[in-house]
Amino acid sequence: MLASEAIANLRQTELKQLSATSIVDATVIGYLNEAVLELYKRFNLWQDSCILTQADAVQKYTLDGIDVNTDIDLSDKQLILISEAYDPEGDELSLNDEDDPYGAVTPKYNIVEFPPDGVTAGNQFSIVFRAAPLDMTQTTDTIDLTPVLFSAMYFYVGFRAHVSQKGNEQLENNTHYKRFLGECNRVERLGLIVAESVVPHKFDGGNYPWP
Repeated sequence: MLASEAIANLRQTELKQLSATSIVDATVIGYLNEAVLELYKRFNLWQDSCILTQADAVQKYTLDGIDVNTDIDLSDKQLILISEAYDPEGDELSLNDEDDPYGAVTPKYNIVEFPPDGVTAGNQFSIVFRAAPLDMTQTTDTIDLTPVLFSAMYFYVGFRAHVSQKGNEQLENNTHYKRFLGECNRVERLGLIVAESVVPHKFDGGNYPWP
């Protein structure tokens, strides 16, 4: 669905009581971006991985497309959080486990930090992360979202638009926000979104990204 189509639908439904002059298309696109990001945060809709290669005496590695020790493509996505890490044998590396002195931590959403004794130059790890689409800027942009979540997206945009006009800070009492939460619960209850537990993480069949 194009952003223009979503805006047209919204102006006939959730935004019907608001004038087009008070909320212009560019503002609605901003709300659509917020809605899409919120849904990608709530549901594991985009999972990807990158290769981290340890360098001598380097403990911190940033998944930002700039760090030369991380091979990550962010040309079509934004990283939400780092979820897992695996060594070349497919064994999971513990993350943020205070009881594991040899594990790694994620001090920021896009940084992996190893303990001093856990760095060996040339060692490679597969870092699994969750992502979301880049923000839309034009009405001709495509909304990268499964159709089963369109209703939730509309409700969230309605919530943001009405709150911005009325200054209503009581989110839990906002009708549109309640509809958004209800629709998210309905989608999850009906199994319309693949559960995180059944998403494969390891590189089965020897299909590793390294030699």
